[in-house]
Amino acid sequence: MSNLNNLKLQRVVMEVFGGCNYTCQMCPQSNPGRGSNFTRKMPLKNFEKILDDLVPKYGSPQINLEGSGEPTMAKDLDLYIKAVKKRNLKCFMYCNGARLKGDFMKKVIDAGIDFIRISVIGYNKELYKKWMNVDNFELIFDNIKELKKYISEKKSLCKLSTYHLVTNNNEVKQEIESYKSQVINKLGTIGYIWKMHNWSGNYNNENPREKTERRSCGRPFAPEITIRAGGEKGRSAAIVPCCQTLGPPNEEKSILGHLDNDKFEDIYKGEKWSKLREAHEQKKFDSIEYCKNCDFLYNDPEVLVWSNDPSAKVNHMLGTQEDFILTKYSR
Repeated sequence: MSNLNNLKLQRVVMEVFGGCNYTCQMCPQSNPGRGSNFTRKMPLKNFEKILDDLVPKYGSPQINLEGSGEPTMAKDLDLYIKAVKKRNLKCFMYCNGARLKGDFMKKVIDAGIDFIRISVIGYNKELYKKWMNVDNFELIFDNIKELKKYISEKKSLCKLSTYHLVTNNNEVKQEIESYKSQVINKLGTIGYIWKMHNWSGNYNNENPREKTERRSCGRPFAPEITIRAGGEKGRSAAIVPCCQTLGPPNEEKSILGHLDNDKFEDIYKGEKWSKLREAHEQKKFDSIEYCKNCDFLYNDPEVLVWSNDPSAKVNHMLGTQEDFILTKYSR
């Protein structure tokens, strides 16, 4: 399963900045925190080198700039976007949107970004502050309105969306209707509402997903890779199996190799990635520390509870080809 000959990457999630300006309740960034090894910025020259090492040798993937850090923390974010677009690749970004305003926002749009998803957890000021731990609900509304206006003025093709996580599994329908009426209808954005996840067991999710028989999530075999800005001490550009291993204790355990000095080919065919594939093929998930408690192994068809995006599907990576469904790669 480590044959590189037919690998055509559809998505590369490459973290521009590992830290975050938020301390959201449901995120290991804040509780207990990632640690200095992971909260650094990826140098632009390293970012471009990795792009050139992967593209077009292993396809022409969509590039996501977040990983699990906050990309807008990079003051020169527009240069990273330009680097992606210079190589004729799609550029996506998931962020909290607090810094997307004024000249910084304009540079991001002008650089040619294709898609921005802004996390708005909570459909009013009180819930937003509770879950995202900052009183920015009105600021985010203002920023989104400014974004939409500038996108329209510049005739940009950038698509804008919001993202919400269900904060009470006993009130799913009520949350959907409240989010639609108080966020989506007022902003006129594409929206996605998902159930919360437990970050490979790093977060004690009080709104858990339904536990069903476990099966492979498909990620060890899927045409995507996740690259952190940081990694082990003194290293950077760590490849991990997915973004879900965010935070201690599992993030460092999940490192498969580093692209600062190691070759992608050696990591992909290496012992750690091979062991991960074997565990998923044989359903021996408990043999992998960062997999054994991950709720992405449960087949809960209701994890995507609502969207007004007609192309949205469970297990489909936004922006990628229609056939990129994670369960297609399950074993």
